[in-house]
Amino acid sequence: MKKNKSIFLLSFVLASTVFVSCEDSIDKENAPIPYESIGGYDNSDEVASTHLISKFSFDGNLSDSKSNITGVEGMNVAYATGVKGNAYQGSSSVARYAIGNAASKITSLNDYSISFWMNTANTVPDGGSPGQGKGAQGIFSIVRPTEFWGGINLFLENPDSANPNRLRLKLGVENGRAGVAWRGQSVIVNLDNSLNTWIHVVLAYDSKTSTMNCYTNGAPSANVGGFPFAPAAGVVGTAIWYADDPGTYNNAKNAPKYGAFQMTGTNGKVVFGTHQFETTPPLNNGSQQDWATSYAGLMDEFRIYDSALASNEVSALYKLEKDKR
Repeated sequence: MKKNKSIFLLSFVLASTVFVSCEDSIDKENAPIPYESIGGYDNSDEVASTHLISKFSFDGNLSDSKSNITGVEGMNVAYATGVKGNAYQGSSSVARYAIGNAASKITSLNDYSISFWMNTANTVPDGGSPGQGKGAQGIFSIVRPTEFWGGINLFLENPDSANPNRLRLKLGVENGRAGVAWRGQSVIVNLDNSLNTWIHVVLAYDSKTSTMNCYTNGAPSANVGGFPFAPAAGVVGTAIWYADDPGTYNNAKNAPKYGAFQMTGTNGKVVFGTHQFETTPPLNNGSQQDWATSYAGLMDEFRIYDSALASNEVSALYKLEKDKR
């Protein structure tokens, strides 16, 4: 009996020693070591923070953390797991979208950047039998109620039959500034081998250089086309926009640059998840189109900046959001 008591006491002493030793090893005076900064930033909201004018995280709601898009009302909106928290979940069978009221900071953009994550299958052509989930999928538009196209229009274009594994992300804009003859300009970011996986996209317009700078996963996009006289193989990263016919890719006609961007005819409305003409009723004076539909994929961390993000800012933003910071 004495032997058993001795063993019990020894075990208690050893356990107490280990517990005290573990307690002593915890640093109670110094703060925990923080994550290593990326590009000089500790979290994604620090990147170009003074120029971030809208941010939708879609964490179970349609709130803009910068409050420049308000009163957002959803139609059949749903959420799923995203890159950070939840994500907006589109549908190929049910029309889903959200309409909000935009402050002047949104409708008066000149230099701008649109940043977001997407995860989607390819679009499905209507094939002569239009319906929900078939055609070009609208992602975001700044509404112009008396025009077919909005001031800024972001959507997935119909697929390229020669490249079935290619997503064709298109940005189209309408510049109402006096002196701009070619008001409508666009760019297509060709995303190869990116189906059903999270990819980060940034589209940044710099009015001083009239360049649309496109980035995929933190780096210049590998294949950019869809602008006047774009090479068949596309260009890396940057498209130059002109205010009139340049004649060639190298501007043989010495056309003026696209320059300052001015949206005209807006009414303070924006739409997420579809085109301005695909809502019920349409947000413009047009009608629903057989070749168009609402977005069917996932979308997360949608941001708008009133500046053209620099390449180092884009890289940091991608890495920080990927790291869920």
